[in-house]
Amino acid sequence: MIRGLGLLLLFLLELAVLVVGARWGWAVHGNLALRLLAAVAVPAVLATLWGVFGSPKARVVLRAPAKQAFQAAWFVAGGGMLALLGRPLLGLALVLVWAVTVTLLRLSGRPA
Repeated sequence: MIRGLGLLLLFLLELAVLVVGARWGWAVHGNLALRLLAAVAVPAVLATLWGVFGSPKARVVLRAPAKQAFQAAWFVAGGGMLALLGRPLLGLALVLVWAVTVTLLRLSGRPA
């Protein structure tokens, strides 16, 4: 049950990074077309990267340290985008909740 809750939380955090990416894209300075393009393109690029490198069914199988580094970079990027949007504490919270969740899953002997 703990593993299931941890994995659910990680999934929700992954979705949050995609939403933050869309919001960050929308905040790009420019005309409406550019903002719409960025709001769609940023999460699309993020989702593609996650599908290729970060997901449990990733197309490119990375060794554990490389996969962990990619996932850390993913969530730090989400936190960074929140900080750039003027929400640094929310960005820090996103990264900390991810780090604590992953750590607890690994300590329980059930890595994410």
